[in-house]
Amino acid sequence: MKIQLFKKLTDVPEIEKFNNNLPIFASQEYANYLQNVKNYSTIWFYGIVDSDIQFILPFAIRKKNGFKNAMFLTSTVYLSDKVDLANEQIFLNNIIEIIKQKKLCDWIAQPPNWAIFNAVPSNSIYCEFGTYRIDLQSKSEEELFSEINYHHKRLINKSLKNNVLIKNSSELLDDCVTVFNDAILHGNYTLPSKNEIIRLLKYLPDNTSIYVSYNEINPKSSIICFLNKFCSFAVYIGNSPGLNGENHLLHWEAIKDAKLRGIRYFDFVGARMNPLPGSKLEGIQKFKKYFGGELIKGYLWKMPISNLKYRLYNIIIFVLYSLKFKKYKGDIIDQELKKAGN
Repeated sequence: MKIQLFKKLTDVPEIEKFNNNLPIFASQEYANYLQNVKNYSTIWFYGIVDSDIQFILPFAIRKKNGFKNAMFLTSTVYLSDKVDLANEQIFLNNIIEIIKQKKLCDWIAQPPNWAIFNAVPSNSIYCEFGTYRIDLQSKSEEELFSEINYHHKRLINKSLKNNVLIKNSSELLDDCVTVFNDAILHGNYTLPSKNEIIRLLKYLPDNTSIYVSYNEINPKSSIICFLNKFCSFAVYIGNSPGLNGENHLLHWEAIKDAKLRGIRYFDFVGARMNPLPGSKLEGIQKFKKYFGGELIKGYLWKMPISNLKYRLYNIIIFVLYSLKFKKYKGDIIDQELKKAGN
């Protein structure tokens, strides 16, 4: 297998042929956003098998405080419908060798939770992970609705009967922020600030979609989706207290909107394997599962390149958390490995 790398996706030969296979996170637009907002520089690896480009994988690198950390922005992007796990692992192993030879970073961090790999490279640190994904174009709207769990359908119909309103517009920024601030107060610390959303709308205006549900005039729940023709990813989801089905109708309307736009998939972004019974995580998993999507299983992985710098960085993070009287729980991989007793 031959590996090549490019500093711009647009430099990859004939890349326009594969645009419908590329998630938004593998796009040049998303790389530009990361460069301008978070100072990440992105390169694209692609693998050639028998003279055909088979895989593309974007890799983002940031230098900060004397460390160079990096992450893959997506899982391996297949440019054909054939899944080839053996060649994907070869592809990843070859990439790791290039990263080491060129000293591109000190460690490869866990990727975002939408980047679910089919295979992992040798000697990586990994855990099983998944996501619920709906194939929008293989079924009619009626068929999609029929596959939703009865409980979810009941709440969707109840919200419709109660005249819950769903809106979709970048002009809903303030209402979205109101909902997100409520959610943050109740422990959802993964949501972006108003300034972060403004930057998203600035750099990804055609790939960011804000949905808000209203009970009378009150915003109750909100979703921010990252989307293109390949997939709509429900990346940020926030709820105000006292929901009564508004969030169920909100997701259903976002799914219908994605289908109407001709988007191939709707992705609920992230599902832990075997969450603890009765836990909040299990409740979140069931919420996603009951919309009828397929559970896509795979892996999250990371890897130290410089063991010394990787250990030093983790010690610094541990100390900083301790000074704030907080316990550092690690990333998803750390948490899942600890749960499994590894």
